[in-house]
Amino acid sequence: MTAISAVPPLATRDRRAVLALLIAAALYNGVYLVTWWLSSPQPAFGDFSGLWSFGKFAAQFGAAIYDPVALAEFQQRLDPALGGGGFPYPYPPTFLLALIPLGMMALPTAYVCWMGVTFATYGLATLGRDWRSPFGLALLAAPTTLINAITGQNGFLSAALLIGGLRLLPRHPVIAGSLLGLLAYKPQFVLLMPVVLLASRRWIAILSAIATTAIVAVVTSAALDPLIWLQWIVRFPDYQAQLGANQASLDHMMPTVIAGLHALGAPPPAGVMIQLVLSCAIVVMVWNAWRRGMTDQAIALVAVGSILATPYAMIYDMPMVAAGIAMHWKARSDAGEAIAPLEIGLVIALGACMLAMIGHSVPLAAPLLLTLLVLSIGACSAAPAAARLR
Repeated sequence: MTAISAVPPLATRDRRAVLALLIAAALYNGVYLVTWWLSSPQPAFGDFSGLWSFGKFAAQFGAAIYDPVALAEFQQRLDPALGGGGFPYPYPPTFLLALIPLGMMALPTAYVCWMGVTFATYGLATLGRDWRSPFGLALLAAPTTLINAITGQNGFLSAALLIGGLRLLPRHPVIAGSLLGLLAYKPQFVLLMPVVLLASRRWIAILSAIATTAIVAVVTSAALDPLIWLQWIVRFPDYQAQLGANQASLDHMMPTVIAGLHALGAPPPAGVMIQLVLSCAIVVMVWNAWRRGMTDQAIALVAVGSILATPYAMIYDMPMVAAGIAMHWKARSDAGEAIAPLEIGLVIALGACMLAMIGHSVPLAAPLLLTLLVLSIGACSAAPAAARLR
């Protein structure tokens, strides 16, 4: 971002003002979440009630979890407020290894454990020992944190696996590869991983990721049902068809190019073509960044670019973007560099956009802001001043 004028270093009074603002935002998130709990939304605990029911069902019936009728009937017995609806299970069998223990708990206890553990790992993966810094407070105050907590979704887990795997590549390639292999429970977010690992020539991590994926597949087959992976493969086209039929109701919660164009009424082939062009551009940027070496900016580029490169992402997947921004800004702070005012404006606008998207459609606003943010981070990753990770 050498071409963008940077704000001068913050004075002590300014630092205190920023800290006070972060504390206020974090308190707001907490108060909003408690108010939401007390309002008794239906179904209780958002999408997490679905995740909890998946674990409970799989522990009893194994591969039948890919039978949407049987699963919906089971969920309706757990929560009659669902009426004739339910939560389908589109994930690979891998995810059940994390959900089954949750299904053995009472729903409120499972929710608290899920949010607490996944957020802690998210903060640790993003900032390491510096999680108690103002950047850790920023993660707590981020709108993406509130959105993921309300939905009860897996955004913290996905971000922790992605960021943690990338950060551990230099010193612990086997563990790093294992974390990236586990991220395959959401296949849309591993699109950039082969690019990263090949560009940086992390052969051990590649082997570890492949081995982890294979081992987890064997474990799930042995523990649940030998045919469970076949059931997932057979049923996945049905889920895709259901998703397509309900696309209009999901567009406002998807920060992707395809969703934005669909909301504007563009023909599907146009959306696919533009998405493909953007994805290829992200691949080139990530390849070039990781060929130059591993930096905080290079990791941030993958974290933010992963949302842009996939055709399917939801606003509750955005904690990885907040993590990327936190790492990027912390690296600049540690190097004594100021943050460009344009970038600050982009992040504020993106946060406001995420909150608006909870209930309103703002077509293409999120992917546009993410693209500008990726370009800004990419410029930093190409600059000689970018600090190398040790």
